[in-house]
Amino acid sequence: MSSNQLPDLSAEELRRSMGLSKLDALAYALMVGFGEAYFLADSVRLGATTTEIALLVGLPLALGGLGPVLALRLLGRFGRRKPIVVGGASIQALMLFMLAWLDGSGSATIRLLIGISIAYQVSAQCAGTAWSSWYGDLVPTPSRGRYFASRNRVAYAGTIIGLVGGGLLLSQFEHARAGIAGALGGNGFAIAYGVAGVFRCISVALLAASSEGHFLGMPNRARVGRFLRTQRGSDAWRLILLIGLLQVTVFLASAYFNPFMLEELEFTYVEYMIASAVVVGVKALVLPLWGRSIDRSGAKRTLIVGGLMLTMIPVPWIFVHGLFGVLLCQTLSGAAWAGFEVGHFSLLLELGYRRMRPSIFAAQSLVSGSAQLLGGLIGSLLLSAEFGARGV
Repeated sequence: MSSNQLPDLSAEELRRSMGLSKLDALAYALMVGFGEAYFLADSVRLGATTTEIALLVGLPLALGGLGPVLALRLLGRFGRRKPIVVGGASIQALMLFMLAWLDGSGSATIRLLIGISIAYQVSAQCAGTAWSSWYGDLVPTPSRGRYFASRNRVAYAGTIIGLVGGGLLLSQFEHARAGIAGALGGNGFAIAYGVAGVFRCISVALLAASSEGHFLGMPNRARVGRFLRTQRGSDAWRLILLIGLLQVTVFLASAYFNPFMLEELEFTYVEYMIASAVVVGVKALVLPLWGRSIDRSGAKRTLIVGGLMLTMIPVPWIFVHGLFGVLLCQTLSGAAWAGFEVGHFSLLLELGYRRMRPSIFAAQSLVSGSAQLLGGLIGSLLLSAEFGARGV
């Protein structure tokens, strides 16, 4: 059945789908906490260089932009969003199980980790583009700020639980100290990735049980061109480019916070887990404030405040020498990213018409991924130049 043949959802179906989406957010977040959050720690264990770390952070996000392009092609051909979301999520689960097998068998390399991370991100962004259109249409406009803030709080709580669980697994099964390049082991990462894959499978089941509702279909190129010439289209494109420029500057440093904690500050996996969990915990605490800010003052103002806070994140890291200082930095980071993320998402929804949203989110993914890769590579060059000047 094509989406234009699907009926509009009843009030009961709408409530059920919004409720299932919160459970999906929990399962998805547990996947992230057990799995994706520890990709960088695994890369350090595998002996990644600064350039390889930059590639692990940026390349999957940049090439992941192929996912939204694929989503647009599939949406244009089949006119359905749920199968795309379910399919992309299923491939993510498969990639996590593959990582679990590689680490458990001792076959993992940094190149394989980067390659699987690329496939993981392509499928994630393909699913994310279709999901943003699906739930952007499904959630009523007056309650978007509160609903997505509430859903994100559930996700952040799940991420914290996953981070704690993953950190405990690594502490128990990874016997070498965290941050030692080329360390043996991998069993802890294998177990954590396997658990993450199971939670993604649960997420797939919840997505499959949700109702999709009517989809107006994809606009043709002429209509996209006309939209870009309107005020809303121009505002959307300028927003995407400005956010990309901001992310270049932010990822000059932020790509290296985790390796800095593991290698320079010699954090244990438990300390690393605590530092990572603080970011997510602060996001959960402040999201209701950001959600009310959107409903009261608009997404644009919220995004501006969050973006200004983002620019200040790298500054206190200059003075950090231990766990307490890192926790303060992570507190600022969590508050800033929460406002930026929910403001950015809500503003893109406001600027795009229903049929334009998949194209807008696809463009946003392409620009943001490329910006983060560029920022990470520039940071790598700066670090290499610094180490070279010191003779390291």
